[in-house]
Amino acid sequence: MLNYAGWKSICNSLFIVFAAVFIITRLVIFPFWIIHCTWVYPIHHYPPFFGYYFFNAMLVVLQLLHIFWAYLIFQMVAKFFSSKLDGDDRSDQEECDGSDEEDEGMKNGAGSKNNRAMNSHHGH
Repeated sequence: MLNYAGWKSICNSLFIVFAAVFIITRLVIFPFWIIHCTWVYPIHHYPPFFGYYFFNAMLVVLQLLHIFWAYLIFQMVAKFFSSKLDGDDRSDQEECDGSDEEDEGMKNGAGSKNNRAMNSHHGH
């Protein structure tokens, strides 16, 4: 929102804060505190069962997603510091890159002559 409002300095500052908080919480605290606690401590108190393995497997899958997302954030941070980040990388440039032919045929709402829709009524 701030990017589209034209407040670039606040937007850039919030991006840096977001990246730092994401990296610290998702790549440091989550694996070394949360996953460690769910992996190590229950074994001392209870025998392992299906839920233990399933729950920890899901946490590891979540950690793999965090690593992938952190990779994408690192790419944006690298672009940000090399001043190649123009606008929002998440938004599309132009969605109508190759659809000029379709737009010409759809002006009157009937579709193009080459792409006539086939149905049970073939115009008898």
